[in-house]
Amino acid sequence: MHSSYILSVYFGFHDSCLTISDGKEILLHMEAERYFRKKHLKLNGEQMEKMVEAALDYLSISINDVRELLVASWNNQWSDPVVLSGKKFDPIITAHHSNHLGTMIPAGFDDAIIICADGGSENGTTKIYFKEGNTFTMLEDLDHSIMTGKFYGTITQMIVDPYFIRAHDTYPGKTMGLAALGSRSEEMIALLTNNALTLDTLHVKGCQSLNKKFGISLDYERIWLDQRRCDLAYNAQSYWQSTFMNKIAEYSQKSENIAFVGGCALNVLLNSEVEKSGLFKRIYISPVSGDGGQSLGAILYRYPGTVCRYPFLGRGFGETLVTDSLVGEVVDDLMEHKIIAWYQDRSEAGARSLGHRSFLGLADSMSMKKKLSEEIKGREPYRPVAAIVPEKSVSTYFEFMSLSPFMTFAPQIREEYLNKVPAVVHFDGTTRIQTICQSDNPLLHDVLTELERRGVIPVLMNSSLNIAGEPIVDTPDEALSTFGRSGADVLYINGKRYGKE
Repeated sequence: MHSSYILSVYFGFHDSCLTISDGKEILLHMEAERYFRKKHLKLNGEQMEKMVEAALDYLSISINDVRELLVASWNNQWSDPVVLSGKKFDPIITAHHSNHLGTMIPAGFDDAIIICADGGSENGTTKIYFKEGNTFTMLEDLDHSIMTGKFYGTITQMIVDPYFIRAHDTYPGKTMGLAALGSRSEEMIALLTNNALTLDTLHVKGCQSLNKKFGISLDYERIWLDQRRCDLAYNAQSYWQSTFMNKIAEYSQKSENIAFVGGCALNVLLNSEVEKSGLFKRIYISPVSGDGGQSLGAILYRYPGTVCRYPFLGRGFGETLVTDSLVGEVVDDLMEHKIIAWYQDRSEAGARSLGHRSFLGLADSMSMKKKLSEEIKGREPYRPVAAIVPEKSVSTYFEFMSLSPFMTFAPQIREEYLNKVPAVVHFDGTTRIQTICQSDNPLLHDVLTELERRGVIPVLMNSSLNIAGEPIVDTPDEALSTFGRSGADVLYINGKRYGKE
């Protein structure tokens, strides 16, 4: 076979990954945490070789079919040259921010403002870029502002978990969720403003002095009951978000398009504020905006004509068999208020479950949220549950006129539906939503359509198919194991239904 494949790898300090292309389209994207079953895993060279072998085996190709090796420079574990399975490569070294920029190319924008914001790399933290055609130009360096992942990670270290790594790579979403329980405090804003530079610093050995300065206790149990913590989360999010908004507004006349890349692109509150502001006609956040998309972005940046069909780029094991009775059977289970463990086709790339590796359930009561989020997944009671809704109906139920196919926005729910789908409504009235159309996932779209036909609001809880502390499932065996250890009522694997014995 002619050597025509491109292999891209990323080690990093967390969320190692690899991607394979045939030079025309992205064929496979694998995240280390899914394969090795440990969240946010950083691989060593031997582990990466093992995952490369698994990826090649999945595609039924060999290392001899690979013509080019891309290796991200950030914490690279391989020396030059690289020998993989007996084949020698002179790797092409890729850059962290270029790789992040590559993940937005599938948006198809001729021009765009791009905010690249994360916690750090060989390229720094936060910069604003302008895309024109396939050329990217840096417009402004914001490394010395609070508009970075360092700031948000330090706040998370103070509020959620004192351990540096977990606070920065795992728990910022908990801080964002906790913000809905806080309220405006001028005292807290003053503290944030006066300590901005210290907050925008990596505190590897801990930040107890900041906790003392802000009046935040060192007791991290049941943090949602600590109002001081909730107020810090609210005001830090507000301060960080308003600083971003003021800066973004300065560039609103340069393009009608904006994209966010880097780990900070997962902040759905900021994304939603930009969408609501009307500063830009279109806003785009890819499903792999964080470091788990580095290897993928490297290929797209180097070869911008590569076809990338987000988001189902992971491994699949068998195809879904859709029978005449399947949709009705699923809807029957949902209307009986069963929680469904749902496994379908290839896995999603990125941090969000988008209907191929999900827990699904009706959103019509808080008891359903408690059952799914707390009892089945083992999550804290304050944390929100996301929703899946038909694209055509989104503006009916939410104050939102855009699309959110990758679950990257959290708009306000319309007041008249607050009490009708309470399981997916957070304390501040927002809901992190995934919008879905027929071409995205015909089966789940038909399920939502049938629910609506039966008089049920077509808004379902959609949460990742995993238990707290574990990565999202990848294989059918992992789905069966998670189902067996959880309190979910039924499991569907590629259309086949499994009940509890």
